[in-house]
Amino acid sequence: MTPTIKVIGIYRVENFEDVHLVEINANVPPSKLEVGEITQEVDGHLSSSWQSPWEEKYLDESGQKVIGDFSSVPLNCSTTRLLFYFHYLNFDKTLKTQFGEIKLSQPTALPDRLNGLVNYEQPD
Repeated sequence: MTPTIKVIGIYRVENFEDVHLVEINANVPPSKLEVGEITQEVDGHLSSSWQSPWEEKYLDESGQKVIGDFSSVPLNCSTTRLLFYFHYLNFDKTLKTQFGEIKLSQPTALPDRLNGLVNYEQPD
C-alpha cells in the first residue's frame, strides 16, 4: 500500500486570523508519520524557517477523542488521524509531507465534535 495523507478539514481558530486547525488522515501508523516534516514552502526563505505543526494531537478513528500528542505518540494504531495548528497557512500552496504534497481545502467552522477537544495557546 502506498502511504498517503489526506486533509479531513481545515478549521478557523476563533480570534486568531493567521492560525488554522488542520485535521489529516494518513494510512500509516503514527510512528511512521514524520510530523515535523509537514510544512509549507515560503518563497525567499530557507526551509528551516518554514512553519510546521503546532500542538499536534492524535485522534481516534472517529475523530472524537484525543489518544496522544507530540510527547505521547499512540503505539497500537494502524492509521493516523492528526489534528494540529498551523500558522500563516497559504491556501494557494500545498502542504509538503514525507509522502508528497497535500492540496488544501478552504477553511470551515470548527465541527461540533472538536469543540472543547483542543484549545489554542500561542507559542512563546
